[in-house]
This record gives sequence, C-alpha cells and structure tokens, in this order.
Amino acid sequence: MTNIDFTSDDVRQSLLRFSLPMMAFALLDFAAMFINLGWLMALTDEGQLPATFRISIAVVSLLEALLGGILAAIYIYANQAFGRKDFVTARYLINFGFGCSILIALLIAVTGEATASTLIAWFGVDVDVKQQVLRYLEVYWLGYFAVTLHLYTGLLARMAGAVLVIRRFKLTTFGSAMVLSPCLIFAALRSGVDPLHAAAAALIGSRLCGLAVLTYDLARRKVFPFRLGVEFRILPLFAEWKAMVRLGGAETMNAFSLNLSFYLLYMLLSYFEAGTLEAVTISQYFSGFVQAVLMGAITSIIPFAAQNAGCGKIDNIATGVRWMSKRVFILCVLAMVPFMVLVPYFIHVFIPDPHVAAKAVLYIRITALPWAFLMASFPFLFAVIGLGDTRGTLLLTIWSMYICNLLPVVLVRAVLGGSMIAAAWAEAVAAVLTFAGCYGYYLRKETILLGARAAPAPDQPDLPNIPLLAGAAQESP
Repeated sequence: MTNIDFTSDDVRQSLLRFSLPMMAFALLDFAAMFINLGWLMALTDEGQLPATFRISIAVVSLLEALLGGILAAIYIYANQAFGRKDFVTARYLINFGFGCSILIALLIAVTGEATASTLIAWFGVDVDVKQQVLRYLEVYWLGYFAVTLHLYTGLLARMAGAVLVIRRFKLTTFGSAMVLSPCLIFAALRSGVDPLHAAAAALIGSRLCGLAVLTYDLARRKVFPFRLGVEFRILPLFAEWKAMVRLGGAETMNAFSLNLSFYLLYMLLSYFEAGTLEAVTISQYFSGFVQAVLMGAITSIIPFAAQNAGCGKIDNIATGVRWMSKRVFILCVLAMVPFMVLVPYFIHVFIPDPHVAAKAVLYIRITALPWAFLMASFPFLFAVIGLGDTRGTLLLTIWSMYICNLLPVVLVRAVLGGSMIAAAWAEAVAAVLTFAGCYGYYLRKETILLGARAAPAPDQPDLPNIPLLAGAAQESP
C-alpha cells in the first residue's frame, strides 16, 4: 500500500499530499449534487426544484443526526487505535461500525417516511414544494441502506489515507451518476413514471456502483493491512465501552443540535422577505461549491487529530490545524472576491424579479467575505472533534449555530420584520464570532494537552493514551 501516514512528523507535507486530491474529489461530489437537479430542470416542468433539494437535505440530515452519534464515536476511537498501530483494536472497531451502520440504516429507512412528513410540514413553502420533497424521498428511503454504507466505507478509506483507492471510489460514483441520472429521468418521462422517483433511484444506483468498487479494494487489502467484516458483538477486546458510549451520546447531541439549527435556520428564512431564501440558496450554491472543495481537505483534520492523539503527538496537531486554517481563509477570500463582482450578471437566471434580484446581490456582497472566517473556523472545530472532546464540540455547536446564527435571525425577524439586508448583516457578524469562539476554545484545549504531556504522573510516564485524552477532553471550559 502507498497510503499516507497522518502521524508522520512531516505534518505539512502529509496534509498537502492528502488535501490536494481530496479537494479534487470533493469537487466531483459537489458537481454530483447538481446532476439530478440539472437534469430535472432541463427535462421536466417541476417548479422550485432548488428549494425541494435544499429541504430534502435538511430533513435527511436531521434524521441521520439522531442515530449517527455512535458511528462518530466508533470512528474516532478506531482512528486513535489505528494511529498508535493497534491494528487488532482498530479492525474490531471498524467491523463493529459496519454492524452499527447496517442497523442504523435499516431503522432510518423504516421510520424516515413518516417522520419526514412532519418535518416537511413545518416549512413555510408552497404545498407543491412539500409534495415534491415527499415524492423524492419515497424512493430515497428504499435505498438508504446503500447511501449509509457508501458514506461509512468512504470515511474508512480516508482514515487509511488511501488516495488511489478513494480516487477509484469517487470516479466510479460520479461517472455512474452522470450516466444513470439522465437515462433514468428520461426513461421515467417516456413511461409515465414520476421523474423525482427516477432521480432518487439514480442517486442510489451511483452509490451502489461506488460501494462495489470500494468493497473490492477493501477485500484486496488495498485500504487496510487486514481484512474487514461485520461485527455486532460487544467484546472485551475493546476496554473503553463506557467512554465510547458517552462519546456516542454526546456526538448524537452535537450532530442533532447542529442539524436542527440548520433546519430551523432554513425554516425561519422561509418566512422572511420574498427572495431571502432564494438569495441564501444562490449564495450557498457558490459558497457551497468552494466549501465542498475545501471540506475535502478540512475534514481530514478529524482522522489526523485522532490518530496523532492516539500516539501522543500533540505538536503535530497544533502545526497541522494552524496550517490548514490559514490556507482555507486565504483560498476563501480569493474565491469570493470575483463572485461578488460577477454575481449581478447571472443572478437573473435564478431570480427574474429585478427588485428582488438587486437585494439578493447586496445580500451576497455583505456575507461573502465574512464567510471566509466561518470556513477558517472548521479546522479548529474538527480538531476538537478528533480529540474526542464531546463537551467542547457541544459548546462550539451551541455557540456557532444558536447564539451566533439563530438568535440574530430571530431578533431580526422580530424587530425589522424579516428584512433580507438585516439578515445578511446578522450572517456576516455570526461568521466572525464563530471563528473567534472555535479558535479560542481550541487554544485552550491545546494548552491543557501540552500541559498534561509536560507533567506526567510518576506511575504513568506514557500519558498520551485514549483514556487520558478522553479525560483531558472533558475538562470544563
């Protein structure tokens, strides 16, 4: 195998070698998000499709957050074991994660349709849009099992730093989506089948194709130096069950809180001045493009921090997180400046009304540059997650999504009656405050860990192990 070792002391080189291809693969993932949307807009007369897909993502993410916390905990502990080269424990935890993925996917698939109907009903959009979301999700739930395993196996490939394997995985998923989406939607229209059903089926089919390729590579040991399987049993091989369950519960709270905040944010914006939700959506189409590309690199901080924590290399984490944050900020600024200049020339494609379009342009120009601070905060947040700091993750989620984001939106709606421009300034201030909170908390966490390493207990010279790091992560703020 030629996988990248996240625990190498040449931190910048390791992160750079992994980040560049991950950004390219993230670009494919982002483009794939618009394949279904683009073909539906081109071949059908369905209206408000961007809002349909936005609401679908918000609803599904909220349901996933309810049950995905234990997978996040397993992933972090598996990374820590893999980082200290404890392959026996890492293999068991990875296999146990497969077992949990199967159970979670089945549970969400069975309960998703009924639960989603209630969540969708709370959005302040047309009845037609709500029906479109329900139609799309009808088929999506049927293939949700494939979607979950596709996501989990992709995370495992990232854990191992298996760039070549990830490339085959991503290209197969994207290529199959490019073929399946137009073919199935066109065939559905010719045969009288709901095109939204066909679009969902195309997404599921592309996930199955990518999963098949990655499963083949896993079986040939191109990802890990050991074979993988499925495990449902709780074995004494892993001694930190209580700590991992606590971490899983906390991660569930964190993930649910984060996704609930997004759900509430979009719901609140749907009651704002006409064009507000459209302005946010258009802004996020471009910023989401940049974010998706950069997130391909930024999310590597989670396995990077966990693996280096597992072998006690706190200095590596400090170097890598700062390196990533600085470069993310610079790249975001460089990307948003031309977007601010060019947006008036194409916004009419999304918003025909010139008055609403003009306000949307101003909204985008107010929020574009501060958004770079928001992106630069993610490396610090992901480092906290990788360290297993459940309390810190929850505090930062509350700070960034509720205090900095939702609270200003509620106040703006109450005081100014849902002004689009006031909402823009609230978003801009929220981005800067989010960065300040994430950066400040990470600095404190780093100081605690470095202090613990510098003053080892007499009977425990090897402090940097999982229990210690988990305990250090639980220090009160």
